[in-house]
Amino acid sequence: MGVIVGGYRLAVANHKKTQKSRKPQHHLPKVGTPQNDAYRLKRSREDVLDFGLMHPGNGLLTKILGGLAVLFVLGMLVSFIFLT
Repeated sequence: MGVIVGGYRLAVANHKKTQKSRKPQHHLPKVGTPQNDAYRLKRSREDVLDFGLMHPGNGLLTKILGGLAVLFVLGMLVSFIFLT
C-alpha cells in the first residue's frame, strides 16, 4: 500500500495502524508494587538461566557442535595427562 511518487513508494498515513504487530504488547506492572517485584525477580531468574545459551533444539547443527565440544574437552584432558 502506498502512493508512488517519482518511482518511489511513499507510506500511507494509516499504514501502521492496519498492520498486525509481530509480538503482542506486554504491559509492565506499576513501579513499587508487589507485582513489579515479582516480575523483576522472575525476569532476573530467567536472565541468569538463559545467559549465554542459544536455546538448543533437535537440529543437526546442535548435535555437531556438541560433539565437537566433547572432543575438544577430551583432547585437552589427554594432552594435559601426556604433558605432565
